[in-house]
Amino acid sequence: MVLISTTVLLAEGAGGDGLGINAVAFLSQLVSFGIVFFLLWKWGFPAILKTMDKRAEVIREGIENAERAKKDLAAANERAEVILNDARRQAQETIERAAKVAQQEANRIREEAEAQAERINQQGIARIQQEVNRARTELSRQVVNLSIEAAEKVIKRSVSVDSKANRRLVEDFVASTDKTRNN
Repeated sequence: MVLISTTVLLAEGAGGDGLGINAVAFLSQLVSFGIVFFLLWKWGFPAILKTMDKRAEVIREGIENAERAKKDLAAANERAEVILNDARRQAQETIERAAKVAQQEANRIREEAEAQAERINQQGIARIQQEVNRARTELSRQVVNLSIEAAEKVIKRSVSVDSKANRRLVEDFVASTDKTRNN
């Protein structure tokens, strides 16, 4: 406040008209302002405008790059989703194929096991049949031997003993033959 009033008093005291404006000071300030304005307009403003234009270009490029990056990211996300879905589908197909192959292999192994069990069963039946045939042959041989022995005994006793003893001897022979067959 004091400074303004001092400036006004000096302006009135330096000789001026009734408004209190010193014409010489005003003109010198106006010329100084014009020179500064001209210098700024000639060299300062173009440099400032050039810097502002560069900065605006950098900002514009940054925005464009950001938009491009956003689009690229969206496209990459879509591609990733497609690849992920494809990988899931392939994994599911692989799992299904593996399950099918495993089931086929299990069926094949089961069929082979059943066939082998059947072969073993048939071999066992064949061995049993061979044993039965061998036992029958052995039994027949024993029956023949026993018959021969019984006949020898009958002949020896028939010469020396009565017919009741012969009958008993034949009955004993038949009973022993039946016991042998049952065992």
